[in-house]
Amino acid sequence: MKRLALGAMLLAATIAALFVGSIAVGDAHGTKLDTVSVQLLSLNDYHGNLEPPAGSSGRIGTTDAGGIEYFATHIANLKATNPNTIVVGAGDMIGASPLVSALFHDEPAIESLNIAGLDVTAVGNHEFDEGAAELKRMQNGGCHPKDGCQDGTPFEGSKFQYLSANVFLLPTADEQAKAKAAKKTARAKPLLPPYTVKTVGGVKVGFIGMTLEGTPQIVTPSGVAGLRFYPEAYMANYWAQNL
Repeated sequence: MKRLALGAMLLAATIAALFVGSIAVGDAHGTKLDTVSVQLLSLNDYHGNLEPPAGSSGRIGTTDAGGIEYFATHIANLKATNPNTIVVGAGDMIGASPLVSALFHDEPAIESLNIAGLDVTAVGNHEFDEGAAELKRMQNGGCHPKDGCQDGTPFEGSKFQYLSANVFLLPTADEQAKAKAAKKTARAKPLLPPYTVKTVGGVKVGFIGMTLEGTPQIVTPSGVAGLRFYPEAYMANYWAQNL
């Protein structure tokens, strides 16, 4: 199956201001005082590719291109051009990975992105390859429930924030029973935080992370068991009210 670059979306809640590179700053009366230049560095479909691809596709001339060392250096060089930089992802950071990452349940992919300086990312369809519980382990850390910490060191999870605004965890049978006994309604809740706010250059920038609504049609049923995916535009508008 072809990897989907549209597996997730990360929406900047500051709308058009981000795309022209600056955000207006005003006082309590709305008077424009200054602008802050914000640089967004965006990536997607990392898929745990720690090493450059083999063959000519992994080279620019005679130089290796790709892999986390090349990528992290490129990110660092770009960040050096603007102190007000946020590194964002649009999903598929893990899953469909080469053995060097997949053998360790993509813990190396997460740890390498921590070092590279990723700040926030949406959840892509491949983040669900091993199910919701494993995705939450990628966020929160902890050893794999079956294989443990294979490299002998603790896995601390992602320093960056995964966002999932339109993916909800359905109530379990026990939760439904308890709610019924209390004469309440058991409600679905977001699998991961729907949005986050980053302060850069004294300005707050909001991000809403969105997953492709059709994800259940392109991953195994076990990967999305107990989850419900809602329309992206509807949920973007819903959570934008909170920002």
